[in-house]
Amino acid sequence: MKKGLFYFACITLLSLSAIAQPSTEVYLFDLKANGGEMSISNPINVSSNPGRYDNQPSFSQKTGELFFVSQDATPQIDIFIYNPARGTKTNFSNNASNEYSPTLTPDGKYISCIREVDGTQLLWKFPIRKGEPAIVVPDLVIGYHAWRDDNTLVSFVLGDPQTLQVSDLLAKTNKVVASNIGRSIHKIPGGNLISFLQNRKGRPALIQSLDTETGKIETICEAMEGSQDMAWTPKGEIIMGQGSKLFVWSPATKGWVEAADLGATFQLNSITRLAVSPKGDKLAVVVNE
Repeated sequence: MKKGLFYFACITLLSLSAIAQPSTEVYLFDLKANGGEMSISNPINVSSNPGRYDNQPSFSQKTGELFFVSQDATPQIDIFIYNPARGTKTNFSNNASNEYSPTLTPDGKYISCIREVDGTQLLWKFPIRKGEPAIVVPDLVIGYHAWRDDNTLVSFVLGDPQTLQVSDLLAKTNKVVASNIGRSIHKIPGGNLISFLQNRKGRPALIQSLDTETGKIETICEAMEGSQDMAWTPKGEIIMGQGSKLFVWSPATKGWVEAADLGATFQLNSITRLAVSPKGDKLAVVVNE
C-alpha cells in the first residue's frame, strides 16, 4: 500500500473507532491496593451516556480530577472532566472537532489530546485556563501518548507497523525505539521510565520499560492474555482487565492475582481501559454496556 493511502486509512480507522466499537461507559470505583492485594467498591457511572462511546479515562496528577471522552448525538466526541469530590461533570473542549486520549501535561497547564480537524488528526494541547489550543507534534500521526517530562513525549505512532517513538520537543526530533506495540503507554510511578506493551505473535504481550535517555528497554512481566490495557498504582502495582475480571501484579508477587470480578459483583463486563488516581484511592474502568 502506498504511504499516502496507508495513512489515510489509519486516520479513517481512528476517526471511526468510536462508531465501530460497542457502546461503552466509564465507571469510577473506590480503590484499595497494597502489595498485590486489591479491593474496589462504590461504583459510579460517571459518563452515564447510554448507547454511545465513552472512553479513554486518565487522572489529573495535580487535582485528582478524571478526564475522559464522551460522544453526543452528533456524534461529536469531546473531553469531559469529572470532579470526584463534587460529583460534577463538565464538558472541557466543547467544540466542533473530535478529541481523544486526554492527558494532563507535566506542568499541569494543558490537556494534551488527539484532535481531529478537517479530517486530519494530530496531537494538540488545550490550556486548562485561558488561551488557544496548539499543535504539539506536527509531523507524526499519533494514536496514544505519555509524557516523560515537559519536553519529552513518548507516542504510539500509526504506521505499518505501528511504532513507539520518543519526541524531543525542544530539538524537534522523533526517534523510533520499538515497533509492533500496544496502545497502552504510561509513565511508571517513582521515576522517569515509560512502560509500553510489546506485542508478540501467538503469545501474550510483554509489559516493558523504556529509558528515554539511554534507549534501554527491559521486560517487567508478561501481560494478561488478550489484554491491551493497563494502569499503574502509585506503589508500582499493575492492574489489567480480562473479560469481567480485574487482576493485579506487584513487584512482591511477581505474578497476576485475581482481585475482583465486576460481572459477578456489579454486573459489568468486557473491561478495557483503566486509570488510577494519583493518590491510588480511585480506579476508573471502561466497560461495555
